[in-house]
Parts: sequence; C-alpha cells; structure tokens
Amino acid sequence: MRRLVLCLLALLTTALPSLADPVKGSLLIAGGDFRLDNPGWPRLVDLAGGKGAMILVLPTASGDPAGSGGRIVAHLRSLGANAILLPLAERGFDRTPTDIVSDPVWIDRARNAGGFFLVGGDQSRYTAVLLRPDGSDTPLLAAIRTAHANGAVIAGSSAGAAIMSTTMIKDAPETLDLLAAGPVAGRTLGPGLGFIGPDWFVDQHFLARGRFARTLVAMDAAGYTHGLGVDENTAIIIHKRKAAEVVGASGVVVVNTHAATRRPGWPFAQTGTVISLLRDGDRLDLPTGTVTPAIGRTNNPIDPSRRDFIPDPELPAALTTGDILAPWQFGQLMEKVLESQGGRAVGLAFDAATPARPAFRVILRREPASRGWRGPELTVLNLILDIEPIRMADPLYHPAADTRGTKS
Repeated sequence: MRRLVLCLLALLTTALPSLADPVKGSLLIAGGDFRLDNPGWPRLVDLAGGKGAMILVLPTASGDPAGSGGRIVAHLRSLGANAILLPLAERGFDRTPTDIVSDPVWIDRARNAGGFFLVGGDQSRYTAVLLRPDGSDTPLLAAIRTAHANGAVIAGSSAGAAIMSTTMIKDAPETLDLLAAGPVAGRTLGPGLGFIGPDWFVDQHFLARGRFARTLVAMDAAGYTHGLGVDENTAIIIHKRKAAEVVGASGVVVVNTHAATRRPGWPFAQTGTVISLLRDGDRLDLPTGTVTPAIGRTNNPIDPSRRDFIPDPELPAALTTGDILAPWQFGQLMEKVLESQGGRAVGLAFDAATPARPAFRVILRREPASRGWRGPELTVLNLILDIEPIRMADPLYHPAADTRGTKS
C-alpha cells in the first residue's frame, strides 16, 4: 500500500517546479480558527510591506468565498493593508477559475503583490484551480511563486495551511481507520502547493482535533521525516524556509521521525518518534532543529536530567488517558510527562462501541535530552512517542454486581 501511495504521489508531482530554490519571502501558517485579535494578523501586514501593502486574498477553499474572503479583506484593510479579494472560486463570482488563472491583469497583480492570504475550507479546491491537470503551475500560481521568491509573504489558515506542503492530506478517513489500514490510494493524500519546500509536512487543527496520529501515518506514506502540527488560533512564521517563530494562543508540535523505527505493514506501529511542543514566541531553526525559547521563558528552565529537578507534586504517579485522540489531550499529556516523577504516560485510542476494531496504545516518555521552559504555557522538547496496535477485551466491561439491599 505504501509503495502504491508513493508511486501515485510521484506521478502527481513530477510536473511541479523545483522547490529547493532559495526564496526571500516568508510564510505565515495558521492552524485554523485564526481569530481576528491574534497578533499574527498585524505581523502579516508588516511582512507584506507595512501600511499600504497589497495583499491578495484567495477565498478559493471556502464554501462562501465572497463572504469569507470579504471579511478577511475588511480586517486586513482595518490594519492598513491594501487588501484585494481575488475572485478565484468555483462559485460565487461571475468569472470561472480557468479565466482568472490566465488573466494578465490578475497575474500582474500577483507578481507585484506584497502578500497573499489563503482562506480556510476544502484544501482540494486550491489545487484543483491553481494546478493544471498535469500537475504543473497555472500562470497565476507561477506569479505567486515569483512574488514569494522576491520577498512576498504567503499566509493561510486551516486549508490554507494544509497546502503549504508538497504533499497534503486532502480527504482523510477516521483516524482509527487510517491507523488500521493506511491511506486510501488516490483519496487520502494528494499534491499540495509546496510553499514550505520539499522537506516539511504540515497539518492543522493539530492539538484541538488530536491529529498527531494521522500526521504520523501521512508522513510515513509520503516519505517525510519532519513535520509541523499547527494548532488552532496559532501560527508559525517561517522566514526564507529557515528561521521560524510561533505566534498565538496555543502551540506548534514539531515531529521528527528520522531515527524512528517503523514496523512494516498495517496496522501502524512505530517507535522512537521525537516530538516537541513550541509556544508563543519560541523560535525554531528549521535546518538544524535548534529551539530558542521566548524571552519570557529563558529564566524558567525545566531539566528533568538534573539532580535538583523537582517534579510537580500534583501530578499522579501513573499518567494515563483512555482517549489520546480527544481534543487537546495530546498537548496536555506532553506537559505532564515533562514535569512528572516517572516521565511516562500511556494513552489509548479505541472504539468503545466496537472493541474488535483495531485499537492502539500510545506511549509518551522522557529521554535524557528532554527539557522545557515554563511560561503561561509550557514549552516541551524532545519527548519520545511510541505507537503500537493492541487488542481490547470484548466486552470491554461487565456491569458491577448490584449490592443494594444486602444485609450486613
């Protein structure tokens, strides 16, 4: 199955231009639910050139392109940008996408824009209109790439984040099904637009929707060893595909499977994945993986390998969760593992209604290199993640004996 998926992706992406060429522009990748008071919005305007900078808003993925795009345009204008709605969508505008992507006026605007914002929705709609049937760039997408190479910022939220990878998740099945049987050929994965380059995979709504497991499967199937999981109302700003900074309310999970061991076949089993959780203001050097904490955290280190490390006394000795895929559960467990006495947690992923369905055990554990910093939220570096299939009891439970009325 994995070989088939890789072959299909190779066919889909052979016509894409080289993505290793140097770029001067930045990316602002938001994980969804990117609220208007997020500090990433004024940063976007600054990256585009400041007050008066032209930012084209692409509402292509939205089910209500004119409405969604119009609200983003109004917000960017309130911040001083010269925001313009690019009428590129399958519905809601008078002109067809085929007409727009080859229109010399819009191509010239894109080539000279200071920034772009890609609205959320269905990411497949972006690739459907910006890529030709053979996978090559339309003239409009080529102009966007030219502007980005010359210094323009490309920003996107939710679906606008998913397309940042060369390969993206386009229509994933339920996570348990994905772990049990792998990607569905021709459906689960597809070509993205690759603005981040060929080495990094991007997923969104990461902690809010418990997407770490689907990201591991997608990275394995598409051949990635480095991934970024961006949570809601949070963005990672990447300059020239090198220096990155986290902005926003939640966090970004960095996934590294370079030294991980993957057991062949399905269900999915993998050990040794290194994961880190970065917070607002933390910086990441993409080529080296070096993390620099935000200024407010530098004086509050957490190093469990030191003899003077004091674990959090409020944490239980055994860290467990019966639903590791629940909203925000994964990030909370990462924090607890770092500060706990034992430095280990076990989480389960299973279908309580169908115990015979494949189930999985996830183990998070510290290693000597694990450390972090305290702040409003914890930064967590270098935990190890193992995931393996297990068999649940069937039935999972029996009713307790009814002791009411028993005489003593």
